[in-house]
Amino acid sequence: MIFWDIIEHTMLPLFFLVGVGYFLDKKFHMDIKTMSKMIFYLIVPSFLFTNIYTTEFPAASFHMVGSLVLFMFLSFLLATAVGRIRHYDQGMMSSCRNALMFNNTGNLGIAVILLIFSHSPFVVDGQTPYLQEAMTVQIIFFVSQSVLLNTLGLYQGARGHYTPLDALRVILHMPIIYAFLAALLCRWGGVDAKSFFLWPVLEMAGKCLLPVAMVSIGAQLSQTRIEWFNREVEIVCLMKLFVMPAVGLLMIFAANRFLPGLFTPISALVFLIYCSIPTAVNTSLYAIEFDNHPDYATQCVLNTTVLSCISITVFTAVGKSLFLG
Repeated sequence: MIFWDIIEHTMLPLFFLVGVGYFLDKKFHMDIKTMSKMIFYLIVPSFLFTNIYTTEFPAASFHMVGSLVLFMFLSFLLATAVGRIRHYDQGMMSSCRNALMFNNTGNLGIAVILLIFSHSPFVVDGQTPYLQEAMTVQIIFFVSQSVLLNTLGLYQGARGHYTPLDALRVILHMPIIYAFLAALLCRWGGVDAKSFFLWPVLEMAGKCLLPVAMVSIGAQLSQTRIEWFNREVEIVCLMKLFVMPAVGLLMIFAANRFLPGLFTPISALVFLIYCSIPTAVNTSLYAIEFDNHPDYATQCVLNTTVLSCISITVFTAVGKSLFLG
């Protein structure tokens, strides 16, 4: 029952929007770069600012960041092992590491959490009691990974051609960093951001994230041919969507065994969902920019995105049964 509820109320709406984007692009040939810039420079920063400003972060926030970093380190080790077994060169190894380490926690991840915790079986008496905590944890994951993706991920994508100073310059050009800092300054400085004339604009832009992000993913799928039965891509799909979520599940049990209460039922479920989300789109952009096995990196993103409808559904259902009964 839980499995079908998740498919009906979460996965079908998400992939319907992806399908809309796919067919709109086939008919009108949409400009993906323009959509991406709108998401990156307007929608995501607006979403972050309004949510960080209004969200009370728990004391366990640093523990969540630590769990994310540990998970990414384990992904790094797994990718390194795969690369050595398959005899990858340095560039291929870096692309494999990026594919396993970084998840699409921005547009797809946030959209998944919003839908999952806003619909059955997570609605109680017409209310959404889990949504606020789930979104808080998701925002922590999103901000933390965004910094790492645009520093370490960029460095790996460039095969070491970028210096730490180059990575710092990239960080300073990320609008989400300034949205994050502005929200914290407003909160700590006692500034009433809701009285500012831009607040309604930020709210409306932030609420566009789910549909615009999903439509843009569909348009991207329309413009890139998916290659199935590529052995190296299949390995990443298996590791990314099924092995790493299992690793995440073991991390949750181990953490709560030795540090009871580190993961609440909601944060445990959000972390497990995070572990089952496909590869971040930026990893393919970096590979294309630096000519670092771009076809391989792009196919990893596309294949894991398509197949994530299985992994997200399965591990959400498993997490719901294990952590929330």
